[in-house]
Amino acid sequence: MKTHSLKTALVVRVTVAVLALLALAGVAGADLAPSVPLPTFLLNAAMVGLALVALVVVAAVASLTVSQFVLRKGGTDPQWFWFRSEPPGLQQLHAQAKAMAEQRHGEPS
Repeated sequence: MKTHSLKTALVVRVTVAVLALLALAGVAGADLAPSVPLPTFLLNAAMVGLALVALVVVAAVASLTVSQFVLRKGGTDPQWFWFRSEPPGLQQLHAQAKAMAEQRHGEPS
């Protein structure tokens, strides 16, 4: 029960901090459009900020989903997609595991 209240408190704190930063950025950015009333500008800034937060959340979920898929299908680490191949030590471990499996079963796989 205690961890639930800690998580709730953390979510509330983060939400308040994000809203405060958005309001600060909105008030500071209001000078960029002096003809727009401040409440309208703040509303637009809040909508843009919430859209950016939603975009970050969607990107994080998509990235984590792809990473889990790769790991479930036998991939080593999705971060290695940036390189041509797996690290040499890992390739050697795969070769050793394959050789041991062939020895145990008596036939190449």
